[in-house]
Amino acid sequence: MLKTKKVGIYSVLGFVLVLLLFFASYPIYLVADFYEHLEQFNHSIKNGDRNWANDNLEKIKKDYGKFTDWRLRGLADKLLFHDMHLYEAEVSALNEDYEKVEKEDLKDRQGWRESYLLGTSRFGMLQNAYQSAMVSGNRAKMALILGIVIERVASDFERCVKEGPGPVDNFNCSFNYDLLTDSKTASRSLANPKPKPRYILRRENGDTDQGRGKSQKKDSLKPGPSDGKEPGQGGAKKVG
Repeated sequence: MLKTKKVGIYSVLGFVLVLLLFFASYPIYLVADFYEHLEQFNHSIKNGDRNWANDNLEKIKKDYGKFTDWRLRGLADKLLFHDMHLYEAEVSALNEDYEKVEKEDLKDRQGWRESYLLGTSRFGMLQNAYQSAMVSGNRAKMALILGIVIERVASDFERCVKEGPGPVDNFNCSFNYDLLTDSKTASRSLANPKPKPRYILRRENGDTDQGRGKSQKKDSLKPGPSDGKEPGQGGAKKVG
């Protein structure tokens, strides 16, 4: 009888231990899932794949929902999802929904990444207006837009340069600031057609190219002076 009771106690303890291990391991699984989706999201942004970026953003939002369901929202906000406003803004910028970027809670945060996204979105809006003025031959409007770019948009990239990690890790901000503080290069950038992604890592069926073209993939992610001279596409020499 005593032996039977001991077996029963051990069974209960074993069951409790299994439950504890499950509750301890599941959040770890959620974290791993989030980082996998975040890595895919970053690849899609770098390669200009709008559909893939939107899909991965939705996956990240679902990850957030899972943490919320497990009453881990506060911890998730603090440790994992503090850059959600940036993910939203990056997708909006990729979709050329520049007005939405302005509304993505960027102005109140004012970090270097927020300044970069604000600068690129403002440039995108002004570039559209500049090229429309070119078509209609409205030189006065072109001059006005150029002035706004040099004064206001360049200041976004200047703030990005000053607050960022430096030109090695923050190549685009330095390049864009250098580009837009000169009236000739700024006007050429406004007149340039928008570049298209040169290489997409993801195939149409959702797979990534693991074999052919590895060197091309690597090079396509590296900006350089030979790229189209438009904000958001390369780096430069000025450091604030």
